[in-house]
Amino acid sequence: MIVATGAAAALIGAFAFVIGSLLVAAPPVQRYAGADAVVAADQKVSYTAKPWGSEPRTTTAYLPERARLDRSVLASVAGADGVAKAVADDSVPVSTGDGRPAVGRSWPSAVLTRYELAEGRAPRDGSEVVLDGSLAAGGPAPGERVVLRADGTARTYTVSGIARTGHGGEAPPAVFFTEPRLTALAGHPGRIDAIGVVAEPGVSRDALRDAIGAVLPERSGVPGSDRGVRVLTGAERGEAEQVDALGGRGDQLALLGSIGGTVLMVALLVIASTLSQAIHQRSGELALLRAVGASPRQLRSAIGREAGRVSAAAALLGGIGAVPLGLAMRSLLTTGTLPLPVPWWLPPASALTGGLLVALLARPVAMLAARSITRLRPAAALGAATAVSYTHL
Repeated sequence: MIVATGAAAALIGAFAFVIGSLLVAAPPVQRYAGADAVVAADQKVSYTAKPWGSEPRTTTAYLPERARLDRSVLASVAGADGVAKAVADDSVPVSTGDGRPAVGRSWPSAVLTRYELAEGRAPRDGSEVVLDGSLAAGGPAPGERVVLRADGTARTYTVSGIARTGHGGEAPPAVFFTEPRLTALAGHPGRIDAIGVVAEPGVSRDALRDAIGAVLPERSGVPGSDRGVRVLTGAERGEAEQVDALGGRGDQLALLGSIGGTVLMVALLVIASTLSQAIHQRSGELALLRAVGASPRQLRSAIGREAGRVSAAAALLGGIGAVPLGLAMRSLLTTGTLPLPVPWWLPPASALTGGLLVALLARPVAMLAARSITRLRPAAALGAATAVSYTHL
């Protein structure tokens, strides 16, 4: 029983560890590290249906593809109080001539990631680009030419400058085009992915959010779309970068919750089977106690107390083992788009959850496992005790 209870506490605690980490996880802020706020279309879609004979139910899901804003929203955001600069941000996948992946962006959006020119100048026309310093390392210098493939077509551009940022992370390197060229490559001239906002000095985060929210329309403005508009600040800005991260988090939570519930039920069945075997081995002793006048309640209490003492010690060891097991499971699930944090309270909380849950459930499980013995009448229990004694002889 000690092994079964300890293993159950470790497994349940490990699932609690990963689920807790997922609940507080958020996409990292990289692309919009220099923006005080980001305006983006709502990625959530809700659908309400009324099954026959039931109450209406609303289901919410995250769209895996990006919902865009109408370009007219940019002027409204730029005119809000406390906004120093509002920049339309679009992106297109780009690869270099040697196959290295990158993200194509407009040069005005470089301020949103705090890119600064280290060499050369900004692009002036559609034939010029500014390269991320990581792409230019050991490669073309300002004034030289580079082959880039965007929208399936390879084209030669002149490198006008090299930009670098002090912000680290795992974001792909950027290639900056002029805004008209990037808009043409994106293929949706009337729409934009998001709007990055730089606040005036001294404007607080909450004041900026309220000011922008006051001038925004209720909908994104894209024809045929009913998406709302969100103002993201602080850690929420990462949601505009990785639009599929929260949807993936919801799927993982549902999957882990289902598996964790199954693990809990299997663990209880294993504990119940182990206890039943242990009680069966002591059935003669229990039957004799019943025969000499012990009440069913007294037998159940004695069995429950003994199981509680044993399970408490085993659950404590299993709860301690839940932390390294949870860290191992977390390492398998964490990604660059959704890293799983480990706040200080999570290891003790997950260990306590696994150990306490198993310890609390072990006693009622033991009392249920002993019901066949405790329900015997004294005369029948005496006969059972005699039969068990002859069997042991």
